Amino acid sequence: MQFRLTLRPIHRKTLVPFNYAYRLSAFIYSVLADADARYADFLHEQGYQYSSTRRFKLFTFSDLLMPNARVDTQAGGLWVNSETIEWIVSFYVDQAAQHFIMGLFQDQTCVIASPRHRAEFSIERVEAIPLAITTNTLTLRTLSPVVIAQKDERGMDQYLHPSDEAFGTLLISNLLAKWNSVPVTAGTADLLDETLTYRYLPGRYEPKSRLLTIKENSRAETKVRGYYGFSFELTGPKEILELAVFAGVGRYNAEGFGAVGL
Repeated sequence: MQFRLTLRPIHRKTLVPFNYAYRLSAFIYSVLADADARYADFLHEQGYQYSSTRRFKLFTFSDLLMPNARVDTQAGGLWVNSETIEWIVSFYVDQAAQHFIMGLFQDQTCVIASPRHRAEFSIERVEAIPLAITTNTLTLRTLSPVVIAQKDERGMDQYLHPSDEAFGTLLISNLLAKWNSVPVTAGTADLLDETLTYRYLPGRYEPKSRLLTIKENSRAETKVRGYYGFSFELTGPKEILELAVFAGVGRYNAEGFGAVGL
């Protein structure tokens, strides 16, 4: 399920730090923990297992959609210049969980705090975004940076541009791994026999890249680069197209990367 949240700044002057995605991820975990501690702990500590080294959380979220935000490099953030902002959150869950999840976020206070900043928002509206997949091809646009990386001869990640020949191959491989991490119900095992393809759609502007830090100021701090501001076409079984929208594409989805929309 995909949801649109409307957030209202609590204070007249609100500065959101540049590196806010990991704080939003922590907020989602805290909301889930208040409602179902076992489920939140499962996602945070374990997730859905594909192999001994690969696990997936199967949720993601967009960048904050802040119209007319003012960039302030000296202050290290973005000044909110609108009465409300929007945020899209996606979960790969059963349709029956829609109202339950909407209720979790309604009337919550979202705090984005760093050693230098503290931005507070009240969530005043939560609405489900309808998704009806009627064809085997979707045109998707990025809602947050997509991280696709290939190891070089030194074992270091080389982050790929969405037009790179290997980008689509790795995106599809990651998506199929997500699919295989979920217990497959009877009658759906043959889905992977169908063709799944990626096609980059060049736009008026070149995709942009963003370098962000995950788990900032901790021993597990990691810097990753993702590309955003582009569209692509994904063709395949409807069930896997749905997975792409709700769970995200590429790596680090639960940290705020790979969110896509129609």
